Amino acid sequence: MKFHAKSENIETSNSNATGDRTITILSRGPNHIVALKPPSVVCHHSGWTGSRSKMKRGLEPEIPMLQRVRDGIHDIDSRDAASDGDGDEVIMAKRKVNLVHRLDRGASGALLLAFADDDGAKTDQSKKGATASLIEAMSSPESIKTYVALVRGEGIFRGEDFKEKGWFEVSRSIKDEGGEEKDATTLFKFVAGQPETSENGVDRPRISLVLARPKQGRWHQIRRHLSGISHPILGDTTHGASKVNREWKENRNLPGERICLHMARMQLPPSDAVPEGIDVASPILDDMLDMLKVYAPDVLEKSLPVLGEEGIIVEAKEDYEFGQFTIPEELPQEKVKDDGDVDILEQGDHYVIASKPPSVVVHHSSWTGKRTDPKRRWNEPTPMLQRVRDATNRRVNLIHRLDRGASGCLLLSFAQTSENENGEKSPCHVTRTLIDSMQNLEATKTYLALCDGDGSWNGIDYLQKGWFTFDRPVKDEWGKLMEDCRTDIRFIASKILPPTEDDPENVEGRKLSIVLTRPHTGKWHQVRQHLSSGTIGHAIIGDSSHGRSRTNRIWKKKRHLKKERTCLHLARLQLPQTEYTPNGIDVSCPLPPDLNKMLNEYPELIDYVRPILLEEGIKV
Repeated sequence: MKFHAKSENIETSNSNATGDRTITILSRGPNHIVALKPPSVVCHHSGWTGSRSKMKRGLEPEIPMLQRVRDGIHDIDSRDAASDGDGDEVIMAKRKVNLVHRLDRGASGALLLAFADDDGAKTDQSKKGATASLIEAMSSPESIKTYVALVRGEGIFRGEDFKEKGWFEVSRSIKDEGGEEKDATTLFKFVAGQPETSENGVDRPRISLVLARPKQGRWHQIRRHLSGISHPILGDTTHGASKVNREWKENRNLPGERICLHMARMQLPPSDAVPEGIDVASPILDDMLDMLKVYAPDVLEKSLPVLGEEGIIVEAKEDYEFGQFTIPEELPQEKVKDDGDVDILEQGDHYVIASKPPSVVVHHSSWTGKRTDPKRRWNEPTPMLQRVRDATNRRVNLIHRLDRGASGCLLLSFAQTSENENGEKSPCHVTRTLIDSMQNLEATKTYLALCDGDGSWNGIDYLQKGWFTFDRPVKDEWGKLMEDCRTDIRFIASKILPPTEDDPENVEGRKLSIVLTRPHTGKWHQVRQHLSSGTIGHAIIGDSSHGRSRTNRIWKKKRHLKKERTCLHLARLQLPQTEYTPNGIDVSCPLPPDLNKMLNEYPELIDYVRPILLEEGIKV
């Protein structure tokens, strides 16, 4: 991606694959930075990006804007410090930065960040930190954020020519990601557009250049409002026109993850962090300009005077700072050996209980892909369903599931099909009976978890409470709250671990608690959500969804935590009698080697918890 600055071609990477690792700083001051965000780059890691998932496949990972800006500022300041000194290498600490707002992955333009290292050390406590101050300025009615969008359509809707209206408002409530409706108003100005056929009868794409100024910052606000007036943004796969997008991608070189939306100018009022306010323009990137030059030159020509009046830069005429960002090295993690074997804990005439290792799924899904799928998830271990089937040479059904990163007792039934009087196959009665047994009030599932914490939280010493019941709603996979989520919890031991030799001052990742849990209900991630809740505050080590990412990285790098491991182990399974289990079920699964290795580093802790675990029927 290129834009012109002082007649020199300055390349701005939109992909790690290009090899260009330059970040462009449009403006900065003592408390803020405005960076140019390229398309196809996320602002920060999230569950959606999978953080370093690409590294696991031998590819370069996603490098979000948060890290790019932090590294780029460090690179610029280090070079400046070296040039001012005697030529010796200058070692400087990287300054922390926070996002003040976000741009969609496929969008581009001005991105505002705040220096975060001084937020907690303000001399005047009446003033907000830089991040809070800039967030308030960004959401102020006095702030103006001007976007440039390329949309499908010539600017006419239901006989009304938007190009003749000047600036006009679209007010329509928008549902956020949680489904809650919120008021939303956006100002639009249709600058220029072209119909499908020119005056000379030449076919060409229907396209318009539009300016947008959202008054709020609702989820996909500009994209949804433009789609609502039948002028969706080109490249918008969520609210756009899929047929038009495919045509632009296949025939007109629109990048696959590009949404033609560019934050072109940011004007913020004075604030504690920036007393003079902010007024920064971000040059329109060459991919959008090239689309106009090739397929809509008249639209571009008509738009140039208006863009100039609005303070929007088409070709940059000023110097910018350029810094390099780095690609992190993969953390040294111990890989799980996958030999496809399975440890059978107990086997009856109608059921089998196996020991599930960590990092092994219980069955294939759309997430892992099928075994025959060429796009199947990389190096996927053989699922438990196939392992047990092969080990017993019988078809089996799952009675319950364990998370991929968890381990322990996994109950399966031997599948039996029967036919009713009409000759129709009926569900396996053994499976249905054992599922009901698993959900019986008399059933007990005892999990052992290694948690991040010292056993106390918000003034409560959980080590002194013994068994207690925690009942709080948890969210399902789609964010909906689920009621009746009861878990019995017992904190049995905790320890402050010794510091590592290379970082003796760092206290993060040094707190360890051993916790037993018995869920009464089987809601999605119930144990993990309850332990990481704001009430208990002891997230399971290795939990990438509800845990603490920095702590998990420390454990993976320095304390033998395997990748894709959540330190949750179903240690004992007790089920009542049924017609297929006349003596009931009471099976223990010893701690797997990886948890034993982690705990054996602290023999005094093992000696303390061993008798307690034996009382609970758990083998160490």
